[in-house]
Amino acid sequence: MAILYITQQGAALHKSGNQVIVKKGRDVLQEIPIVQLDEVVIFGNGHITTPTMGYLLNKNIPVSFLSSRGKYKGKLQPPYAKDTLIRKHQYAVAADPPQCLELAKCFVRGKITNAIRFSQRQRTQNAEVESAARTARQTLQKLERAKNLESLLGYEGTGAAAHYQAFRQFLAHDWGFTTRQFRPPPDPINAMLSLGYTLLHNHVYAFTNVVGFDPYCGYFHQPKHGHAALASDLMEEFRQVIVDGYVLSIINNNRIRPEDFEQTDKGIRFTKAALDKFLTGYYGRMQQTFQHPTRNEKTTYLRCIELQVRHLARVITGEEPTYKPFLIRA
Repeated sequence: MAILYITQQGAALHKSGNQVIVKKGRDVLQEIPIVQLDEVVIFGNGHITTPTMGYLLNKNIPVSFLSSRGKYKGKLQPPYAKDTLIRKHQYAVAADPPQCLELAKCFVRGKITNAIRFSQRQRTQNAEVESAARTARQTLQKLERAKNLESLLGYEGTGAAAHYQAFRQFLAHDWGFTTRQFRPPPDPINAMLSLGYTLLHNHVYAFTNVVGFDPYCGYFHQPKHGHAALASDLMEEFRQVIVDGYVLSIINNNRIRPEDFEQTDKGIRFTKAALDKFLTGYYGRMQQTFQHPTRNEKTTYLRCIELQVRHLARVITGEEPTYKPFLIRA
């Protein structure tokens, strides 16, 4: 899967023959054969010509629009899959509180389990990490007794807070990071986490469309105008696996530095060069191959997301009995 990120302000995407071309004025910035392209992400004041829009829609290639700071604005999305069966089952499950709650528990269980295993993989062990791990394990046991989505949401919040408590201890440089904050991000690490989660959400959103779901009808995250709730559900188990691990790696390996960010009246934001560097590394992580923990095959994180979306489709249509979240090895 090839993703084209357009970060140059004022750049425009054009079609030329079997290629798409990124230009600014008369300068050609990038040329990509259409057969290699699966998604386009435009940051800030980027443009796309009308013929190019039509061409990409015809090729089933989505275009996401983000602000220059990485906040999701909207998406140019090819048509839904034509099979309505999945969506009929999806709505029926969402309307059934017990089924909805059981699926929601699966998503939260996956998130907290991966947070625990993520911590176990790190070499740092101290009182803060041990306290966070203890809280996460206790929360994992308690969430099974949740009687409704409201109580489950509380357990998820407790588990997430414990994870970020431990995450801070793993950072070689905290740069002012104390806990997760995102409106606006007050420090570089929160800015990187926010952008990473936005990109991850985009990938999950795209696959929910490909498989035939309504991405706005979720189970754990309840419907809210403009919020793709199902994509938010399915991304939970991948947060630490993909985004947190990537951010930790580039911080501890000094691939990103404080001077790569600038303070604005709307919070911390990347410089142009740093944004390009972050996106290049993120795309590389999504394409990284590894042995799938339960399938006898080599795969990538992008492929894992697709497999989970298709697994959920088989569960809600009754082809498989239980949803099993993607879990990393301890």
